[in-house]
Amino acid sequence: MDEIKRMQLAAEMSEEDPESARELPDAAAVAASCGSWGVKAELKFHQGEGVAWLIRRYVRGVNVILGEDPSYAAYPLEAPVLIRHVGMQMGLGKTLQSITLLAYLKFQRNCPGPFLIISPLSVTDGWASELEKFAPKLRVMKYVGDKQQRQTMREEICDYVNKQPRERRMDPALPFDVLLTTYELVVLDAWFLSRHRWRYCIVDEAQRLKNASTVLYRTLMEKYMVPRRLLLTGTPVQNNLSELWALLHFCMPKVFEDRKEFLDAFEPAAAATQAISEEESSPNRDGAKTSREELRLLRHILRAFMLRRTKAALVKSKVLSLPPLAEVTVFAPLVPVQKKVYLSVLKKEAPNIVGGNSGPPLQNIVMQLRKACSHPYLFEGVEPEPFEEGEHLVEASGKLLVLDLMLKRLRAEGHRVLIFAQMTRTLDIIQDYLQYRGYTYDRLDGSLRAEERFAAVRNFSAASAAASSKRGTSSTNDLFVFLLTTRAGGVGLNLVAADTVIFYEQDWNPQADKQALQRAHRMGQTRPVLVLNIITQHTVEEVVLQRARTKLQLTHEVIGRDDADLEKHGPGGYDKSEMQAMIVFGLEKIVSDAKVASEVHERSLDQRVNLKEMETIVNDALNQRPALDGASVKSSVDNNQSLSVLEDLPEPRLIKAEDFKAPNTEEALAALKSMDDLNQNKISQRGVASKRTRRQATPEAEEEAAAKKRKKEESKQAKWAASGYKSMAITDSEEESGTRVEEEEEGEEGEEKDYVHFLVGDCTKPSLTTNEAAIILWCVDDSGNWGRGGVFDALSRLSSSIPEAYDAAYSAGDLHLGDVHLVPLSDSDANNMNSGSNEIWVALCVVQSYDGRRKVPRSDISLSHLESCFRKIATVAHKHSASIHMPRIQVGSDGKQGWYAVDRLLRKYARAFHVHFNVYYFKRRSAVQD
Repeated sequence: MDEIKRMQLAAEMSEEDPESARELPDAAAVAASCGSWGVKAELKFHQGEGVAWLIRRYVRGVNVILGEDPSYAAYPLEAPVLIRHVGMQMGLGKTLQSITLLAYLKFQRNCPGPFLIISPLSVTDGWASELEKFAPKLRVMKYVGDKQQRQTMREEICDYVNKQPRERRMDPALPFDVLLTTYELVVLDAWFLSRHRWRYCIVDEAQRLKNASTVLYRTLMEKYMVPRRLLLTGTPVQNNLSELWALLHFCMPKVFEDRKEFLDAFEPAAAATQAISEEESSPNRDGAKTSREELRLLRHILRAFMLRRTKAALVKSKVLSLPPLAEVTVFAPLVPVQKKVYLSVLKKEAPNIVGGNSGPPLQNIVMQLRKACSHPYLFEGVEPEPFEEGEHLVEASGKLLVLDLMLKRLRAEGHRVLIFAQMTRTLDIIQDYLQYRGYTYDRLDGSLRAEERFAAVRNFSAASAAASSKRGTSSTNDLFVFLLTTRAGGVGLNLVAADTVIFYEQDWNPQADKQALQRAHRMGQTRPVLVLNIITQHTVEEVVLQRARTKLQLTHEVIGRDDADLEKHGPGGYDKSEMQAMIVFGLEKIVSDAKVASEVHERSLDQRVNLKEMETIVNDALNQRPALDGASVKSSVDNNQSLSVLEDLPEPRLIKAEDFKAPNTEEALAALKSMDDLNQNKISQRGVASKRTRRQATPEAEEEAAAKKRKKEESKQAKWAASGYKSMAITDSEEESGTRVEEEEEGEEGEEKDYVHFLVGDCTKPSLTTNEAAIILWCVDDSGNWGRGGVFDALSRLSSSIPEAYDAAYSAGDLHLGDVHLVPLSDSDANNMNSGSNEIWVALCVVQSYDGRRKVPRSDISLSHLESCFRKIATVAHKHSASIHMPRIQVGSDGKQGWYAVDRLLRKYARAFHVHFNVYYFKRRSAVQD
């Protein structure tokens, strides 16, 4: 049967029986009756309507997807079950409606359960809190935690089952009605969780199921008994029809067996959006008319199987009341240091740009250019040493200059801000900036554990709520900014405490950004929300912005453009020629004034960037915040207008392949090459001049010095041999044998892999994978006196060989500043750590001097010697594929300034050698609350 006809037939089959519908509660009845189901909430009309619809779908045997995108269809499944899709925008109370449905099933329809809820790690505590708040009669078990904690919960479940009569154990009662767990654990502990017959399963943020080849997808499909399913997602289709097929195949595997057949059936209707948008300019009017008819047919089918609940429609019908939202794009300049980095990437990669190479090389070039747009310190060697906080951090990035002006005013007016970025390393730089300015903040990214994520959200919301009654007079103790990565913080969180959302970096997928801003503009928000996009002008970011606008427009029309399967073209769905056009976009403008570029160091910031004009533009952008009645504050620009800090910018357009082939692009590349030759000539001249001033040692003097060094070393070795001492210090030869990795690795979405991780716990008890080697790092002085308390006591308990090695090194005169003594742990010591199969060392870094004649005998940690130690340890760790575990340390009495320098050094050597540094924050007993 033709696929379209099958859909039409399924639409007819899904029509509800009026007789049975009368027996089920409508929206008003749901609102009136939900209290008898144990629901402690007053449902809004649209929520009651949604629950009533879910109940009717359940009775009809229909599994449901709650989503925003209207791109869904339904097909008949094994009678009487169908699949129907509901479009519901984010922030409209899907969680409360889902909980109300479970309460109805348990207490009205006497469905015994159990019910399974699978959610992202970041929102498990949120689900638990909502269940306790809105349905306290439902027994909830939160199945999360470490291996031992989960083992305890499994034993509790088994004990409960074993107490029941034998005949009940095939389908036993369980000590919970609802089990709440995460994507990761349904895979890891499938051997246990899949034993149970789940009467209803809710998958939150179900876009995780958009790829049918993932382990999560296959595990749920093949191992779990979940006949009735509810998938919650704000973005069911983010890129293409393949994602829609994956969701439908998850629900109806016997109907949607073949991906290609599904795509072949839908491609004409999907392409109709493009045909209709070009109707006016297309000479083929008949073809456009046909496309319009196909699109009309598709929409008719979709309306039969989808209840689309958008904020705009609900607000317009006065069913829902939300404060207004305004979105403004501000264009930032490339400051001189950014231009140098941006141009250097283009010069280095020119052969790949013009040589026709495709695939990863072009994608990597785009990612490097985007890094330059965000902040040049994302590149190794750009930040000046010694690493110290200062205005250079702000002045090195046009984006950060704009952000600085924004936050200054937002703080003064008492607003709360969410700042989203793509890369965790970008968040690191923004965090350093916030510390430097003295702004209070919290942070959420993928490195935080579930409880830490929930605590971060709760702290930000609590601090903002406390300050909400003092608008404009916020205390410096109130949390002002919440830093988030779009992927980790863009789903499932409620952050209505913020009324300003700033996108410092934009996602390749505009749906991800759209989903992220819904964290603040959702039910519960009482203040107008302002969304600010910071885009670097005349760069690849302009192309990404315009492509996002085009993609959202097509998605809005029907289901998104498949573009011959966007996934295969790389970031943002670009083919090779489009990637080339993106890379060279704005190049002619950037290199048009080579003279200015060569003299940037001789000018002040005010001369290089028009700060007064920038401030005016930023204020215009902030003035776009709408009033509660929806009207904008009077401003010199229109609402939603793109603002440039350089000049008036025309409406951005999609960059096409023919733009890359234009002659002016070739001229710009030639100008880039000539400017490079000019700069290289200047550098070489400076190099010659500096060499002339150096005094050269004679060969005789060098030989004499080498002989003295050899003699001294031989004497030392003889003395150690006589006393039976063997040095554990990392030698120069060991350090030189290490391999420095020149090329950066890249992770998902092209982001550079992050090698520095922050954890809460004890660094002397690292959690290691099987056969993972590890180095525990600790700092000592050269006094020969082993310390007391803290890490010193923990290391002594770990193995007596550690302080003994330190004492022996001092007795042998082998403790020198900058030394690293690598003490191996024996098998028995490793067994005591539950790491019997792991090779573990303790690295004692000598970075403090001790002199009893000084007023303060022990010096502060020496930054230069600490850097030397990091280099040595990274070399050895790379050689042994070992991870490094250390407590948070600081240099100097200023903890903030000291950690800034340590953090920079960690990242420098972690990236250079591809070694993972794990920094532990020790959780003291007094802090263990909640």
